[in-house]
Amino acid sequence: MRYANRTLRAPAVHRAVAALASPVIGYFVARLLLELLTLPERPVYAVCLVVAVLLGYRAWAARIELEDESMRIHNTLVSSTIGRSDVRRVPESGRIEWHHGRTRPTRSPAESLRAPWWTLGTASRTYARNREELRSWVRTAPRAQPDDQAAA
Repeated sequence: MRYANRTLRAPAVHRAVAALASPVIGYFVARLLLELLTLPERPVYAVCLVVAVLLGYRAWAARIELEDESMRIHNTLVSSTIGRSDVRRVPESGRIEWHHGRTRPTRSPAESLRAPWWTLGTASRTYARNREELRSWVRTAPRAQPDDQAAA
């Protein structure tokens, strides 16, 4: 059975608020830098604005792409790829636990699986549906067979 490629996202309103708040926060970071350090004003504002707009775009584009053999997690700060067979569980905390040649699991956060604190619990059904969709994707993964069974 082949699983259709799918994209999981947080609600558009939550992503929009995070994206629009980023330049505002960037402005205040620039003001703080100017208060603490002796730096030229225009370059500080320009650099903070560019970084804030970039982070705002990444917040808007945050998603999880489910493909046949792997998933790609795009968060505001970092993107990563995890193999389908490496995922061990998807807890309610919104982190994905996975193993890849390690004894301890790695926990990767995913913005599409858990609402941020400032949403005050709104759209909890969307985040729960995203977690369940990811769990279903993991359950339908073909399991690797031991070498002795595969050789027979």
